[in-house]
Amino acid sequence: MTGEVYHKAAQGTVPVLQIIGYKNSGKTTLACRLIDALTSRGIRAGSAKHDAHEFQLDDPDTDSSKHLLHGAVETVLTSMAATRIMRRSGTTLDEIARSMYGRADLLIAEGFKSAHYPKIALIRSTDEMIALGEQATDIRLWLSWEANADLDSLAAKTPGGNTAPVLQLQNQALADQEILSLALSLL
Repeated sequence: MTGEVYHKAAQGTVPVLQIIGYKNSGKTTLACRLIDALTSRGIRAGSAKHDAHEFQLDDPDTDSSKHLLHGAVETVLTSMAATRIMRRSGTTLDEIARSMYGRADLLIAEGFKSAHYPKIALIRSTDEMIALGEQATDIRLWLSWEANADLDSLAAKTPGGNTAPVLQLQNQALADQEILSLALSLL
């Protein structure tokens, strides 16, 4: 366990692996495949998704929406099978990781580019690689959709001296192996 991971565990937070990329880059598909792979190994995976746009918390006609409409800052809808928490404020990835402590072994976070956790970045072009490299830190693995990309050339263009490997997504078996290996290294 690295010093950073140990420090976070001592603070009561679950390890986090982020999946970043631009719209329609395959983030959700990758997150679902990784969650499947983890749960099949008995690892309790949590997930979080950042939405860059405003979304509606609940159907406006539900009781929980009425609670929010009348001023509740947070409401919880629960049954024997599930629980949903709705609040009138944003939540940081750090707060989400703390809230899952003890219930999840690893948090797979889609988005949250500016958070400071290990990341997998999905790219469709060198331009996207450069832009993501300028927006995000701690990218541990680049996954490229470019079928005929010169990976050495792409790797040489990674911003800030990032030395993370660049893999083509067309080689799904290798990509899946590297993704799972990275996820397991955080436990």
